Order: sequence, then structure tokens, then C-alpha cells
Amino acid sequence: MIEWSGYSWLKQERWGQIHPDKTMCWYDSSAVSIDENGYLNLKTHYNPKLFDEWGVESKIGVGLVSCTERFGYGYFEIEAKLPRGKNLWPAFWMWSWDSWPPEIDVFEGYTRKKEGYFNWDLESLLGKFWDVQTNFHYGDTPNNTSEGAKTHWMGFKDPSKNFVKYGCLWLKDKIQIFYNDKMVRELTNPYVLRFFRYTHMNVIINNSVDAEVNPDLHKGSNFIIKYFKYIPEENLS
Repeated sequence: MIEWSGYSWLKQERWGQIHPDKTMCWYDSSAVSIDENGYLNLKTHYNPKLFDEWGVESKIGVGLVSCTERFGYGYFEIEAKLPRGKNLWPAFWMWSWDSWPPEIDVFEGYTRKKEGYFNWDLESLLGKFWDVQTNFHYGDTPNNTSEGAKTHWMGFKDPSKNFVKYGCLWLKDKIQIFYNDKMVRELTNPYVLRFFRYTHMNVIINNSVDAEVNPDLHKGSNFIIKYFKYIPEENLS
């Protein structure tokens, strides 16, 4: 357990240290720390661990914190500098205490085979630039459904070299995503929103790697978060 930004956080998921479908990494408490500035540091590093129940040795330890608070409607925000390195997958997201889905991905970043997040594709020419995405998962079927991952305008500053604010306003009748105080996405579809009602959200912040990481070449990384804040719906002006 770690105390940070006025809340208590587990150094793993509520249900354990490893995801059975993502065994390329595990949630390593030694990859979580608070520095001299009070910033949360979530690392990735080579740190093999054997999980007998899954019959795997997971080689990359990653930093993940899961808040012990059950959050209702309101505004959620972090200010963070994304990690650099290949095949990284940092994220700020929420999923229901009662079931999965629903899930709100305030952002998921992907370096893939690059060191940073710059996109060399058509979306770059359209002004998106960075491979940092939002997504909404919902549904009542085993495979659930999704509103689809989208990248958004974040400006010209590299999010791995500059601190960026990532925010989410979650209310009964809408979900809005903000990057540096600018709304980049809004969900108002009543059919979809009904899956996000009558629940509480668990907040997760994590560094991670994707399935293509080469553990023998992984140099480690650090995801730095200045703060987490939550404003309940009744306190919103």
C-alpha cells in the first residue's frame, strides 16, 4: 500500500499481480515509488517472477497503482510525463467496482517500436501527432463492445518530455475527456451511458509494456505523475 495525493493505493490490481491474458508483465511493487518532489514514479524494469498458477515466468515488472476509494460521479485528473522507450503502454483509466466492463480509458499511450509517441501515419498529417488514445468499453455480452480508440489533438509538445494534464468528467448524462483543460472527446449516447450508471469506479494509473516487448533488450522506463485529484459531482461549480 502507498499513500499519495490524499488517497491510499494498492501497488497491484485489486485481483492480483498478473493478468492471465497479459503475462508479458506483472504488477511489481518495487516499480512504484514517490520521489523527493512528491511525484508518483511508475517504472518498468527487467525483474523476472514465476507464477506457478499460470505456469509462466513473467520477465518485466511494471508499476501500477489501484486506488482503494470507490469513486462516484465527478471530475478526475492527473498531470503526467509519459515514459520513453520501446513497446510501452502507460495509462490512466477507470473500471467498475461491480463488474467489467464498463471501463473509461482517459488515456492509453503507445510507443510501439519507437522511443516516443509520435505518429508517422495519416492521422499525423491531420493534426493528431501523438499515439495517445481514449476509449470506452461497455456492454452486457462476454466480449463487450467499445466506442473505439481515438487519438486527439494534444499540441506540439512531446508528452514524454512535458507534463500534460489528463482529465475526465464522468456524469450521468455525459462523459468528457480533457487534455490540458481542452475537451477532446464527449460521450452523450444514452444507450452507451446507461452501462456507466449505478456503479462506482476504481481508478488505475499504470506503466506497462505491450505484447511485443523484448525482455532481453528492455532498458526500463519511468512514468512520472505530479498528482491525482478528484472533485465530486456535488462540488463542481
